[in-house]
Amino acid sequence: MSKDDPKQMHIDIRKEEVIFDEFFTVKRAYLRHEKFDGGMTEEIRRYSFEKNDAVAALVYHIEEDAVLLVRQYRYPPMKHGLAWIDEVVAGGIDEGESPEEAILREIEEETGYRPQHCTQIHDMYVSPGVFSERIRLFIAEVTESDRIHKGGGVDHEHEDIESVWIPADEVEGRLLSGEFIDAKTIVALYAFLHKNQNKRR
Repeated sequence: MSKDDPKQMHIDIRKEEVIFDEFFTVKRAYLRHEKFDGGMTEEIRRYSFEKNDAVAALVYHIEEDAVLLVRQYRYPPMKHGLAWIDEVVAGGIDEGESPEEAILREIEEETGYRPQHCTQIHDMYVSPGVFSERIRLFIAEVTESDRIHKGGGVDHEHEDIESVWIPADEVEGRLLSGEFIDAKTIVALYAFLHKNQNKRR
C-alpha cells in the first residue's frame, strides 16, 4: 500500500563519500529506503552531482513585444551534434546572494538590461535523478530605458553571448515545432504563453 505522504517515508543513508570535486561535486551514497509496500530496499548505490542552486529568467521586452533569449556555446550537447543553444538567461547563485539579486545580475550581464521587477514562477529540478541543483525560474519585463550596456556576458567567465529576439506572436509556433531543446527554456516559454493568455481573458 502506497504512502499518502512520501516525505514521511524512511531513508537510511549508511555511507556518503565525495569522489569528485571540481566546479561541481560528485557524491556517492550507499543507502536503503522505504518502499511503497512498507518494506525496505536492499542497500543500493546512488550518485549525486552537487552544485549550488541557480536562477533563470525569461526576459520580455514590453515595447518590442518580444522575448529575449541568449545564444551561447555549450560543450555537453556536442554529444548529439549541437553546440550553440538558445536559452533563457541563467546562472548560479553566488555565496551570500539572494535568488532575486542573482537573477538581476545575470540578466544585466547577459543582456545588458536591468529589470525593474522579476516574478518568480517555479522552482524546478532539470534532472533530479542525477543533479541536486535547483533552479528558481522567473519572468522579467524590461523596456529600452532599462538598458545599461550591450550585454554579452562577462570576460572572466569566458562568456560569448548573443541576444536572440523572438516576437511574442511567434513563440507558440516555434515552441510547438520543437525548435527549443533546453528544458528550463521550454518551461519558461509555456509559462509565458499561459501568462499572456490570462491577460487576454
